[in-house]
Amino acid sequence: MDSRCYIMILLALTLTVVVRAQVEDKKRLHMPDSTKSDFEEWLRNEPLKPELHDSTATSPIEPSTMKLDPSKIQPKHPPISINIMTPELRNDMRLAYHSHWLDEQRKAQIGGAMTIGVSPLNLIALVVHKLFPKHKSKKQRERERLQEILDNY
Repeated sequence: MDSRCYIMILLALTLTVVVRAQVEDKKRLHMPDSTKSDFEEWLRNEPLKPELHDSTATSPIEPSTMKLDPSKIQPKHPPISINIMTPELRNDMRLAYHSHWLDEQRKAQIGGAMTIGVSPLNLIALVVHKLFPKHKSKKQRERERLQEILDNY
């Protein structure tokens, strides 16, 4: 057998191993989709019958001549609390930031990175180069022909 045949067999085996490794990695790293199970749980917790509404809510109000207190019209909002930055709060904020960063790094690693750094274009170029090692351009052939004429002169 010729060395080209060995190279072709080796190339075919390498390519199949690379493709199979990538397919197995995708199967192994595929995370289960929890949105479907969350939706099914939400659907189970929904009531089967809608609750009856209060019919007095849409009945007209009798006109009154007295002045209404604005505090009774507007709902009471909870008082605004001002959080002063304490060392414990600052530490909690740092931990939350770092946990988010670690989650993003983990997702980036899962996201389909190649396990073997073999480019198919480089392999094709190598095969073409090995199959046709003595291919010369038109310019090189012309130069060699002229060089032969000079040598023979």
